[in-house]
Amino acid sequence: MGRNGKRPCAFFAESLQSCGGQIIPPANYLREVYKHVRAAGGVCVADEVQVGFGRVGTHWWAFQLQGDDIIPDIVTVGKPMGNGHPVAAVITTKEIAKSFQETGVEYFNTYGGNPVSCAVANAVMEVLETENLREHALDVGNQLLEGLRSLMARYPLIGDVRGIGLFVGVELVTCRKQKTPATSEAQHVITR
Repeated sequence: MGRNGKRPCAFFAESLQSCGGQIIPPANYLREVYKHVRAAGGVCVADEVQVGFGRVGTHWWAFQLQGDDIIPDIVTVGKPMGNGHPVAAVITTKEIAKSFQETGVEYFNTYGGNPVSCAVANAVMEVLETENLREHALDVGNQLLEGLRSLMARYPLIGDVRGIGLFVGVELVTCRKQKTPATSEAQHVITR
């Protein structure tokens, strides 16, 4: 892009790739990407819709796994925020919010600020904190990972078990050495 005189306006990414296979990025990945995006004038957006609110157990936000100094410019949150009730939010800096306001573009959402959804989100946040569910996610996740790894030792169909907290992925393969995806077996598991 830079060679063609173009600059990115934003980098959007899940802090941990969820639907793409429960992939945990390598150390310093977000640090490096955010550095380059910001140097080019873009903003960094962390999608925490599936991985936020303590699911990883060690932190409230999955981007924190990359370091406590890794802070996106915008964070999107949703599903766990309402524990099944439809609610979501976009969190950003005052500077970015002000720049959006100054464009003159009006944001409108029929259900935005719905008092019932906001009350649900507040109740969920209170339960997450008072019942130590983040720590519980780490404990239960560790038990789950241990159990899945013991199954992996017994069944060659399981090619990999990975995750942190309750963000867990199991890879099914027909050949562990070549990591050949076991697509029909995986399809059977997810549609039974």
